[in-house]
Amino acid sequence: MYQTALNSAQLQRTASDLLSAPRKQSIVLRAPGLAPAVIRDQKPMKFVTEKIDPDSSLAEYLAAINSRVFFWANAERLDRLRQAKEYRTEDQVVLHVDTRALVERHGPRIELCRLNSGAVTQKNHPLRGHRSWLPIADYPYADYRRRYGRHGALVEVTVLDAVPDIVDLTDKIEGTIG
Repeated sequence: MYQTALNSAQLQRTASDLLSAPRKQSIVLRAPGLAPAVIRDQKPMKFVTEKIDPDSSLAEYLAAINSRVFFWANAERLDRLRQAKEYRTEDQVVLHVDTRALVERHGPRIELCRLNSGAVTQKNHPLRGHRSWLPIADYPYADYRRRYGRHGALVEVTVLDAVPDIVDLTDKIEGTIG
């Protein structure tokens, strides 16, 4: 199971630690009267220090990646993550979100990425940085689709900061956390 459970006071003291370096463990957040929430580890960032874009820094990249809500653009990528060795035995919850409604409500804060921006498991992976994501209007989907195919053209849909109305946007909830 998850290695660490924090109450809100402990979280405030360790927030800097959680955000300033790749997380080696998932963290369970608990609050009275609420279901637990998990901040997932960042184990797939194995070679991140070697793959930072020269126009960025590790601190800028981590600030960017930790300031987003992530959605997979296709089910195959989601399933690959859910079945990864590190996660296949863990409880997981998947929210199926109405993408059209998400874009209508949060479009100006949505940015897209062609990569799994948090996975740097091989030394030959592309560079990453705080500019790895692009606003919808600037995203070269047609070009990426020609170059990388339908499933490689768009991997992540992200919303900057938070999605406070996520419950209203959710069509289906799959799984539970014990």
